[in-house]
Amino acid sequence: MRLISINSRQISKRVLLTGIMFFLYGLLYTSTLHAASPDAIDISTHHQGQTTGDNYYYLVDKSNALSLSDVIANSSWTKSEPNITNRGFTSASSWMKFTLKNSSQTNFNIILEYVEASVGSIDVYHRRLGSDEEFTHANFTFSAPVEAREVSFYRPAFELSLPYLESHEVYVRIFPGDEFPMHSFTAMRIWDQASFYLATHIELTFLVILLCTELFMGFATLLVFFISRDKMFLYYSIFAFSIASLFASLSGVWGYFFARESYQLWMVVLQISLSQIAAIWFVRCFLNIRQISKMIDNALLAAIAVSIAGVIINLSGYPYYPRLIIDNIAFLYILLVPIGLFAWKKDVPHAGLFTFSWAVFILGMLTASLRLRGYLIDSFWLQWLIYLGGFIEAFLLTTIMVLRLRDMQHAKLKIELTHRQHLENYANELSQQVKLQTKQLLEAKEKAETEARVDILTGLTNRRAFIESAHGFLARANRQPETHLYLLMIDIDHFKKVNDTYGHSAGDAALVAVANSLSETIRTIDVVSRLGGEEFAALMENKDPQGAINLSERLRKAIEELVIEHEGQQIKLTTSIGIAKWGPMDNLDTLMNQADRALYQAKESGRNCVNSSCFEHHQLRLV
Repeated sequence: MRLISINSRQISKRVLLTGIMFFLYGLLYTSTLHAASPDAIDISTHHQGQTTGDNYYYLVDKSNALSLSDVIANSSWTKSEPNITNRGFTSASSWMKFTLKNSSQTNFNIILEYVEASVGSIDVYHRRLGSDEEFTHANFTFSAPVEAREVSFYRPAFELSLPYLESHEVYVRIFPGDEFPMHSFTAMRIWDQASFYLATHIELTFLVILLCTELFMGFATLLVFFISRDKMFLYYSIFAFSIASLFASLSGVWGYFFARESYQLWMVVLQISLSQIAAIWFVRCFLNIRQISKMIDNALLAAIAVSIAGVIINLSGYPYYPRLIIDNIAFLYILLVPIGLFAWKKDVPHAGLFTFSWAVFILGMLTASLRLRGYLIDSFWLQWLIYLGGFIEAFLLTTIMVLRLRDMQHAKLKIELTHRQHLENYANELSQQVKLQTKQLLEAKEKAETEARVDILTGLTNRRAFIESAHGFLARANRQPETHLYLLMIDIDHFKKVNDTYGHSAGDAALVAVANSLSETIRTIDVVSRLGGEEFAALMENKDPQGAINLSERLRKAIEELVIEHEGQQIKLTTSIGIAKWGPMDNLDTLMNQADRALYQAKESGRNCVNSSCFEHHQLRLV
């Protein structure tokens, strides 16, 4: 008996220790798994241009052949590292997956925006979380026409609707391109539509100011060249034009505004190469390198020759090697700063100020290159630093060129004063143009918001506008209990047969005719809308029950008497109408459900009739 007692205690201890170990392991595993799982992104508080941050998984597809179903089933997903979204230069596709949730009581129409303009293609797939629905798919292809983009914008952007209290799973495939390695980011900015378009207008305004400034400096110095015949102004104008082209290319503005039908990645490489050639040649001539150091001059000429060779190779259809050339020459830009200091020591006019302005430009270029290579944490300010540096550099270099112009012969002073006056007039004109363009953009935004409430085909208000108006009707009815409010659900009988027999264009014509008939019959103070397909709705108040039935019968009869002429054929239609009366305990959903049931009964009763669920004599039918 004692042996049995001892063994029992030992077994109990072992069971207890084993249970504790399993509990601790489970706790540790659960906490680790929780720490490794990215949070769902709540768009109710995350819709002002914030990025997906660290709340996503990513997967690298080196074969560039994995389909959506392949990556969903793949077990190699990796949680994003803190503050790292740049995957460096690569030819492999990167996949992202993350969850968007809407915890608010408002439907959200959001924009997903990729953080860079230059990328081969992006595919976005999304569906309701936990459902077996088909994924909604949208694509951006860099070389495709601008009209093919889902969102008309100079960077990749995609629309996504997220109803309230729903979550969507999102998969994003980012393909840098197969021509040569490109930078790849796993980051998407999240906007509500209003914030996106407002930020777009502001950003575009600054880009236009920057580009116009560069172009203006180019044209202005080109004008001075024709007047003074000083080649330095010609070199600077070419440099300014090339920098404007470079900024337009890197920002996506060039492909969006000037090459809308087709813009290839090799064209971006070409514009960068040309800007490098113009920059090195301008620096070489301005600092008078040929006179102060033959060795440095030969080195700069060699760099120009290599860049020209890269342009030729690029135009021959091989952009890979030119891509490597521009990367390496970009890092050599930093050597131009000590060269400028050397020229300043040799008393080259304005070499000190030139070196400072060039250092500002180099800072922007170097930062952009390090950002694209993944050495710096990506941010909006880093993305804009190259443009800010270019903007400052343009003004500083312009100051230098003005000083050079001032140092010219006294006889050219009058030309300089005339030129400055021209600059002021042009600046005022540019300011007015920017204001006008900003106003036009705001007007276009207001127009787009208005069109979002109207059914394009029939001209009636759409479902969204109907629901908003209906809530207003119900609010007034609640404040005034004596109000009689009726909802009519109107459906075209056998509409599918019209499409199948006469074609969809005939169906569209039929919908327009019905919409016109409804608008002509119903009072302007009431609401008539197209809810979708062949279904319409009307909401009216301050009518007695028989008046509502009489109006419905007039609607039915008016549509029955319609003769729609389409391509030499006559089309006749009938409608079924269901009526519901609002009661103090009803909301919009219950009212619409009552009207839908009445409409269903009208269909069951043989169609081409009016049916009401709330009157004693509820059915009228035309004999």
